[in-house]
Amino acid sequence: MKKKENNKQKKKQNNPLSPSSSSEDITKVVFSCGRQYMPLAVLGKGTYGKVYKVQRTDTKEIFAIKKIKMDVDTEGIPSTALREIAILKKIHHPNIINITDLSFSDKHIELALEYCKFDLKKLMDHLIKKNDPSYNINFIKVIMYQIIKATDFLHSHKILHRDLKPQNILVKEGNFLVKLADFGLSRVYSIPIRPYTREVLTLWYRAPEMMLGMCNYSTGLDIWSIGCMFGELFLKKPLFVGDSEIDQLFKIMQVFGTFNEDILPGYKSFPFYNQDFPFWKPKGLRNYVVEHAQVLFDDNALDLLEKMLVIDPIKRISCREMISHPFFEGVKCPVDYDKVDNMV
Repeated sequence: MKKKENNKQKKKQNNPLSPSSSSEDITKVVFSCGRQYMPLAVLGKGTYGKVYKVQRTDTKEIFAIKKIKMDVDTEGIPSTALREIAILKKIHHPNIINITDLSFSDKHIELALEYCKFDLKKLMDHLIKKNDPSYNINFIKVIMYQIIKATDFLHSHKILHRDLKPQNILVKEGNFLVKLADFGLSRVYSIPIRPYTREVLTLWYRAPEMMLGMCNYSTGLDIWSIGCMFGELFLKKPLFVGDSEIDQLFKIMQVFGTFNEDILPGYKSFPFYNQDFPFWKPKGLRNYVVEHAQVLFDDNALDLLEKMLVIDPIKRISCREMISHPFFEGVKCPVDYDKVDNMV
């Protein structure tokens, strides 16, 4: 019972923009950012600090301010904050959250960011609760195309997000404009690929090679996460729900079959390979999705999903290839990508 309660608590903490029950008197909150901001609500809180919904007093525009705690005496500026600031100051894309203000003080770092009413998880829950007919295959195309365009932009600049999940996909109300957010675990990668930390990615969106101990990962890491979100949009629930790394790995094997050298070359040489893993015959991803899908789909959707969720990371489709996949033919997004691509 305690394990289930702990998992529930972790899920709540995973979403920094979820409503907070804090009794804090926000009228007394002061921001050190260069412009004047009036606090409106606490959007969320975590070990890093708090996120506030604010209004600029001069333009009346709404923003989100992430107030990050600093421990100058011991750890100083959190590495996650440094990563996020460095990457967001370097890159600019209509589907990536934009920093509008930045401030340092003795005790806090403050990031003023674009405000979005929903993250993808909250938007899905909102539309499902209303039984909204707009939650259909066209909605999924619009959301996924924007996620892929943003991730392709990151990969073209040698940046891995490393924490793609519905809670980190913000969505503007009305036109469903997508904004990738939370770059605290992101990093620049290099060729040839060198070892990186395994301590990234929320469990349900974590690629199988990472749970087997691989540290020489690349863009396939983000592709797996995108594929998990793609499937989740059709199932209206996460594809693979494990409560530990080994359970997560087993949930994947129950669909794809126990791994072997044919589907994952070098499988037996992975650090966490165990010859005593249970044996499962493959159900097949296509069969699994057909059985559990809650949204009407087509063959193109299944084909794209199967190309994303390939056990061998080298064989996963790239973002650039996804953009031209037939599934997205005729998709209409709130961004004019012809202008964006010409500017890059």
